[in-house]
Amino acid sequence: MRRSMFLALVMVVGVLGWSGVGLGYENANNIGYFALQVPDPTKMVIDGEDNDWAWYDPAYVITTDQMACTLTGVVPPKDDIDIAIKVGWSAPPDNRLFVFVRVTDDTLNIDETKLDAGWKDDDLEIITDADHSGTFHGPADGGGTRTDMQQWTFHIPTPGGYPKVAYMRYKQIPEMQWAIEEGYVQAAVKVEPEAKHLATNVTIGYEVAMPLWDYYSPDGYDASTRHVNEAGQVLGLSITYNEADSKGRTNQISTHPNEKGAHDADFMSEFTLLAVGEYISPAVESSTWGTIKALLR
Repeated sequence: MRRSMFLALVMVVGVLGWSGVGLGYENANNIGYFALQVPDPTKMVIDGEDNDWAWYDPAYVITTDQMACTLTGVVPPKDDIDIAIKVGWSAPPDNRLFVFVRVTDDTLNIDETKLDAGWKDDDLEIITDADHSGTFHGPADGGGTRTDMQQWTFHIPTPGGYPKVAYMRYKQIPEMQWAIEEGYVQAAVKVEPEAKHLATNVTIGYEVAMPLWDYYSPDGYDASTRHVNEAGQVLGLSITYNEADSKGRTNQISTHPNEKGAHDADFMSEFTLLAVGEYISPAVESSTWGTIKALLR
């Protein structure tokens, strides 16, 4: 980890130890999250498996206890659902965001057929505000053209049911799907033992690689402004999992604590980009590092 960031976290330990007050309202862990630079983007294979993530420092894996349930305020127990998230990034010329999410779920719900209603099922959302500009980007019903903030969603497709893995929500005009249709957004989902509605005790792997945009135009790539990733940047980025049991959605577990984060960038969580060599767990007293890690839970 970058020395300055580590020292900042040590300071946070002291501040929170005295005041008991967290920093920032957008982040479910009260501090913020980290994305680690991918050492060799050419070795990343988007297939729903994490065997190409062996380089990832496990100290930075985001787990369910570092997230919040925006619907109930109570994160469900691990025997209901358990989530582990890895977030990576690459500098130009590759210049992409990488996300791997592993979900262990006691009951799989995948009976929705409408693209804009995938949130009623078990469903992943990656919400991006790459230039961290904040502000509200849609009307009260959650629609509006997502030119500055995008709600990318990833789902388990089924024969005759939900038709595709990746889709931009919510209430978007068809022209806004170009990054998916033209292959800029790569995504895969793998389910074990089987992708069947109401299957029990399943493990789901979601893997995504995609560019980020400061401005995303319905007129396509040339009319859009691609974000340039750089170490030290802070991105507006939320990762949300909609969990549905047999009677529909029961939980929405996210890195942001307020459901408004799906439509209002001021309520999103934040990720800092760490470069290769900056994210090795520091050689400090184990008790100190344990305290810092506890802040991320």
